[in-house]
Amino acid sequence: MINQFGQFIPDYPGQQYWQDPAYMRYIGQQQHQQTAQQAQPMQQAQQQPSSRMVEVVPASSEQAAKEFPVPAGATQMIIGNDDSFIAVKAVSMTGQITFDIYDKRPPAPPEKPVDLGAFVTRDELEKRLAELKKEEVPEA
Repeated sequence: MINQFGQFIPDYPGQQYWQDPAYMRYIGQQQHQQTAQQAQPMQQAQQQPSSRMVEVVPASSEQAAKEFPVPAGATQMIIGNDDSFIAVKAVSMTGQITFDIYDKRPPAPPEKPVDLGAFVTRDELEKRLAELKKEEVPEA
């Protein structure tokens, strides 16, 4: 027998709780309800996106960002004072360091193509030198 508080009360002296089918059904229902209640928060926790907050610190140069101390198991975002780069430095629990740098400077303009017509070829140079030598000979 089960009282109003869910406690087992024997029907006869010496009866054990596992011998009472009503009490065993009650225990099974209670365990099922507890399992269902525990599963709901776990499902809700899995649905929420995980977020990670990282503090951003300034650095004067990329070398200063590389040398910035980061504790084991932490990630640090570092941004250049002139907004020229963003660096992410992470140190694993084993001490392995990863350093990723993202350049924010605009790309350099493309180089102008070389105009080969502006240069003197060897044949043109030799021809001009020969002309100059001919001009020097009559003066002597």
